Amino acid sequence: MSHDAASPRPPGASIPDTATSRLLAGLLTGALLTAVALPGRNLGGGTDVRDSFPFSHYPMFSARRKSHYWVTHLLGIEADGTSRPLHYSYLGTGGLNAVRRQVRRRVRDGDGPVLAEHAAALLARRDRPADRGVVRVHVVRGRYLVDPFMRGRAREEFTTKLRVSGSADVPGRGILRAGRDPVGDTDGEEGNR
Repeated sequence: MSHDAASPRPPGASIPDTATSRLLAGLLTGALLTAVALPGRNLGGGTDVRDSFPFSHYPMFSARRKSHYWVTHLLGIEADGTSRPLHYSYLGTGGLNAVRRQVRRRVRDGDGPVLAEHAAALLARRDRPADRGVVRVHVVRGRYLVDPFMRGRAREEFTTKLRVSGSADVPGRGILRAGRDPVGDTDGEEGNR
């Protein structure tokens, strides 16, 4: 492949390689790098940090959020009365958010006891080592504070309310010791934690 000496354009180039084209390319590169770097000034210690599209530092994490969220989920109760959240797969298949939406809708429609029975039966069938101590399953709607949760505080510090929508004993497992259920009644009333 021969290169024509009269043409300032190297093979495969779309524009001529001149001092002007190099200057324009340098200015354009500098402008783009500046635009990408400018949002970094918002990362300082100021209290009024703002984000904007398209040059953002993840607004889904830095945008304002509510101080609390309501979440419908499963709570497993062990024989000694301790409680802990159970994996969402005991409630349904699919991704976490899809299952949460379906469960929230079904609980709102009064299907909490049915969901609890289903989850308890599934928990007994799967027999996962981590869940072998669970003797009762509650379907709860909890109100959780975001800041204490994000800071890794204890569950008692970020859980403000638990509303039990359904409860079921896990088939073939021992029963709770009297008076040890930390959530309380399962009649749908709110319990403060």
